[in-house]
This record gives sequence, C-alpha cells and structure tokens, in this order.
Amino acid sequence: MSNTEVRRLSPVSGFPFAVRATSGAEARATELAARTERVVTWLTDALHFTPSLRLSVAGEADWADVTDMPLYGMPHAHAAEIAVPIGEAPFYVDQLASYEPYLTDATRANLREEFGEQGSLTPYYEAIHVHELVHLYHQQGWDKYPDLWLVELHANMGMIGYLNEMEPDMLPAVQALTAVGYDLNAADLPYRDLADLPKALDRGLFDYAWYFFHLTVAADELWETGGTRLFRRLYEYVRARQHAANPGPVTRDEMWAVHPALAQMMEEWPP
Repeated sequence: MSNTEVRRLSPVSGFPFAVRATSGAEARATELAARTERVVTWLTDALHFTPSLRLSVAGEADWADVTDMPLYGMPHAHAAEIAVPIGEAPFYVDQLASYEPYLTDATRANLREEFGEQGSLTPYYEAIHVHELVHLYHQQGWDKYPDLWLVELHANMGMIGYLNEMEPDMLPAVQALTAVGYDLNAADLPYRDLADLPKALDRGLFDYAWYFFHLTVAADELWETGGTRLFRRLYEYVRARQHAANPGPVTRDEMWAVHPALAQMMEEWPP
C-alpha cells in the first residue's frame, strides 16, 4: 500500500531521501524531513548502517494510502517507508482519557502543564517519530523480528539518546507521558512478562502503553549508564539473534555479557 504513488501527495525536494506530503502540508513536511535527516545521520553514526527511506507526511484523508497503521497520528515505519501525521490526531484525546481513572493529582497536573488543557500530544508523537526511525535499522538489517521487547527497548534507547544529544527540548513531553506508567495498576493487566509484549499489543494501546512506558524508563537508565556504546552493543546482540537458526529465549547471562545493566533490568521486571 505504502509503495503506491498517491495523487494527493506532493513531492518535497531538498533531502537525501524521498519525501512526500499531503497537499498544503509541504512546510510541515519540510520541518519533519529536516528532523528525519538529523536522526538518520545520528543513528547511522551510532549503528554503522544506512537504511533506505521514504517519508510520507499525511493528513487523515491520505493516511490509509501511505501506511497500514490503522491509527491516524501514530508514526509508523515499515520496510523503507515511514509515515507521520501532519499534526494532532483524534486518538490522542482518547488515549489520555483512558488513563484518567488511574492518574494521581500530581501526574494529572504535570500532563496539563506539558500538553495543555486540551491534551495536545503532538510533541510526544514527534518523539515517537524518532523511535520509529530506529525501527528502519531493524527491519532492513535483520531477517526476522522476534524478541519484540528487546526491539522496542532498543528503539527507545535510540529515541532517548538522540533527544538527549540533539534535541533535549523534546524530552519533557516524553517524560510527562511516560510518567503515566507509574500510575497504571499492573495488577489489572493480564500480561506483564517481557516475552508477552506481543500479546499485550494485540489487546490494544492501553495494555501496550504500560510496557512501552516502562521500557522507556529502562531505556533512559540504560542510556545514562552506557550511552552510544551500549546502544550499539545491544543492536549487535539482537542482530546476531535475528540471524541465528534457533536463538531460544533471551537469558540473563546473555544480557550480562552485553552489559550488566541489561541483566539487572531483566531481573527487576516487571517494575
């Protein structure tokens, strides 16, 4: 679907990869393409791999023509394609509403301060655009895609690392929404083990978000501990697993060999 040419999308020039945008959104596409170029340069320097890429910046009417992601507004990478929204999406409000019964007063006030009374989550999903760009390095460099929790942890490390080094002004939005994870009652969730992340994803955004938020916290701690070197070592470990005939489950000893902090993270999960 995303490989087709969409009549309503216009090419945007000036970048080392293809960019297309919903008519009227060319300025927004230029802004997002510039960030994409910065992220890819940073990731390529860290991971020693250059992915193929086409960026589509689409409005809601064009979304289904550029990605199979059903939620308009959720950045999504697949193969050599990444789709990002023009701006605010209806599900952002619904997402915040789903957390409301669990929030402490302090978390609620923090969300309101960061995202406004209307709960505009666009700044958070601009950071998720960075997370999705890391997935391009996974999908093009690996034969298979098991160990979803490790892949998501690595993508979060890339997001956190890039924001820390290149765009720290984006971090408060990530931190504000991630803090919701502390308020969600894990006892209410049917899946909490790392290996069960695909099952949680099948249940929907709420269950998946609990994992995602805590994997973001873990990524932040890992980045602080090991920085780019640990980010690359984890990439090399998972890439080796993707090419193994029968990799088996991820073990604490294997994580220790990559970095002791990864073994500790496994031991302390679920948080």
